[in-house]
Amino acid sequence: MKKTKLLSVLFAVSMLAVSAPAYPAGGPEKLLVSARMDSAVIWMGEQTSIKVELVQDKGELALLAIPGDTLAAGVEVITVTPGDTAEIKNGRIQIDREIIVTSFDSGFYYIPPIKYVLDSDTFASQPLSLKVAPVPVDTVSIDNLKQIKEVRSPRFVLWDYIPGYVWIIIAGLLLVAAGAYLYYRYFRNRSAIEAEAGPQIPPYDRAMQALQALREEKLWQGGQDKQYYTRLTDILREYLDGRFSINAMEMTSTEILAALRKNNETKVVEKHMKEILNVADFVKFAKMRPLADDNEASMRYAVAFVEETRPQPEPEPEKGDAAGKNGEAGAEGPVKTIK
Repeated sequence: MKKTKLLSVLFAVSMLAVSAPAYPAGGPEKLLVSARMDSAVIWMGEQTSIKVELVQDKGELALLAIPGDTLAAGVEVITVTPGDTAEIKNGRIQIDREIIVTSFDSGFYYIPPIKYVLDSDTFASQPLSLKVAPVPVDTVSIDNLKQIKEVRSPRFVLWDYIPGYVWIIIAGLLLVAAGAYLYYRYFRNRSAIEAEAGPQIPPYDRAMQALQALREEKLWQGGQDKQYYTRLTDILREYLDGRFSINAMEMTSTEILAALRKNNETKVVEKHMKEILNVADFVKFAKMRPLADDNEASMRYAVAFVEETRPQPEPEPEKGDAAGKNGEAGAEGPVKTIK
């Protein structure tokens, strides 16, 4: 009971000390500094806040002077918040800060005035006091603590004696084995798929069959112009990939035409592909409705392009004229054939 009354008296005295801000004796009231504490009584290790208010003329630069990490012996500074500025009347401003403090030793602490420095003048608040109460300790639990056991040798674990590089070697071997297994499975599955697929259809035959099937579907006759030209250009793109190894499925129309102009076997018939791609781009991107004659012409151009770029078989020389043809080849140079 007496302890509670004493704490109450100390708290009241600390609150009365916040009555008036201090400034240099006889000097003008350039700065008004005041400080108050959220709680004048705390437990050991608990934190409390000191709210510092500074009133000054607008445009002045006053610096908060805190002597290091402590405000007093045993009172530690946790953090200082940035200034929160608010304008008041007569060209004055008020700057509010918070100083978060704590203490880990019980007792009654005197906190000296909080100071601001402006030019060569120092302005200080009133002093404060802080009561730190000890934390009650459960002595019964402490008495029941068990004695420290004697030191024991750790049990033998094989893994603790294996060097780290051994684990790296084992991991590397496992990765190599996994890679070999995946490589084997991939190529074995690939060979099985190729065996099941049977003989591959040549690009020319596959393209002609696809064009004939597209013609029989009569897509554009049913108003499906976009689907018609999408299928038509895809057939030609796959043909270029299989016939000339041109990755046309990943190319734009401009890139396809440029690749055809660079190839000796396709640059002559590049105009057919150009007509098809121009109409197809207008249909797919500009939503143009081509005429029936344009649709038929695109199919004719596609068939002509495939026909004129199909591989030509090498002529078989006749037995009687083999020697003569060999002589002509020696005189005029080798005969180039389109494959």
